Amino acid sequence: MTSSSSGSQGFLRIRTSEPDPFHLVEGVRVSGWSLSQEGVDVTNAGDGAWRRLIAGAGMRKLEVSLNGLCLASPGEVILRRNAFTGAAFEAELTLENETVILGPFIATELSSDSAVSEEATFAAKLLSAGPISLV
Repeated sequence: MTSSSSGSQGFLRIRTSEPDPFHLVEGVRVSGWSLSQEGVDVTNAGDGAWRRLIAGAGMRKLEVSLNGLCLASPGEVILRRNAFTGAAFEAELTLENETVILGPFIATELSSDSAVSEEATFAAKLLSAGPISLV
């Protein structure tokens, strides 16, 4: 039997350095992610017009989209501060089906929106800033 996860795809915990504890970014959810790798093309005339790529040699990156409510949690404060300074941070992302990813990230986009008499919301994009691992 399969199940679907409606609404929430995962969550984010964040810290600035290794000995510090992780802080949950409350009120935010992982709304999407994309893992990509650039191929290294080594095609030559002897390949019969077929492209030849070196496996595992290209640049890999993970991009994560976040959406949520502005709640001023400790994790959100770290995320906002690092977005403004451009500093990297360690993140633990729990995706759908309880997949956990750990690694360094930078916030490449951060936006906030607040209509009168509504809760303030924000959106962010994170980009991997080094090797990531599945935990």
